[in-house]
Amino acid sequence: MAKIINCLGIETSCDETAAAVVNSSYKIISNIIFSQQKLHSPYFGVVPELASRTHYEKINYVVDKALKNFDIKNISLIAYTEKPGLKGSLLIGKTVAKTLGYIFKIPTIGVDHLWGHIHSVILSQKGKIGFPFISLIISGGHTELSIVRSFTEREVLGETRDDAVGEAFDKVAKLLYEKTKNKVFKYPGGPVIEKLAKFGNPKSINFPRPYMLDSWDFSFSGLKTAVVYHVNSLETFKLQNLTSDYKLMYDICASFQEAVVDTISTKLLYAVEKLGCDIVCISGGVSANVYLRKKLKSLAKIKKIKVYFPQKKLTTDNAAMIASAGIHFYYK
Repeated sequence: MAKIINCLGIETSCDETAAAVVNSSYKIISNIIFSQQKLHSPYFGVVPELASRTHYEKINYVVDKALKNFDIKNISLIAYTEKPGLKGSLLIGKTVAKTLGYIFKIPTIGVDHLWGHIHSVILSQKGKIGFPFISLIISGGHTELSIVRSFTEREVLGETRDDAVGEAFDKVAKLLYEKTKNKVFKYPGGPVIEKLAKFGNPKSINFPRPYMLDSWDFSFSGLKTAVVYHVNSLETFKLQNLTSDYKLMYDICASFQEAVVDTISTKLLYAVEKLGCDIVCISGGVSANVYLRKKLKSLAKIKKIKVYFPQKKLTTDNAAMIASAGIHFYYK
């Protein structure tokens, strides 16, 4: 791939309307994201019809902004998220990509959203990453453990059997809102719980760890249920007024986060040992969690392994990762 390839990426799989221009030298020329989080926040989750309608309303604006200082005639490829995701939302991105491709005679390629997350790490490292490596994708909708053998080849080892990691954070945040009516709890739940956990004691409540070391899969529904039982067992839970109860709220958040991070860390170390692979890449929205990053970086030093994360701006759903993945898959 001697010639520099410029790729327009389009991402509309869930609740982010995104477009970006990335080249084959891993340079991010533009990376535009319209987040729908405020629209879905009152529902504590993504409403599919609202998501697709908003994509329809915002996609032209986002693509125009991504191409504002870049002539589309210099685009060599258009990549769009093909799967997995909300069908109506995916269709918006695909339609725009195909239309632009037809009008300007530019080839298009559909990209697997999960491959996009993997390439968010590769893009952040400017392609300088060794193979094979262990990949863990942790987001609101996905939890996937795989071994990545090249830029375009991976073997999926395990997935979630129920709730994704980010989904568990969302559901715990929703539970705490329903019990307290405290507006600090909102969607998405991950950043809220992470923020409140800083003030709590992570060892105060011993929530179960669903390690499942007899399988590569994950399961977080049991942990979520344990939080539900614990909260329901409390006689008083008026967090709005009592200072002492705020401490209780912080401890619940900290202990839940600790259980999640401990589970992820243990599973990853198990994978490193079993697979004999010393390179680990963590991606997806939950990979932005600072506590998780610190814990895994600390373990990496102790175990003498390499752990990589995406740049913070590439942890959420974005089109830069789709463009980067598209380049590798189209020109492989």
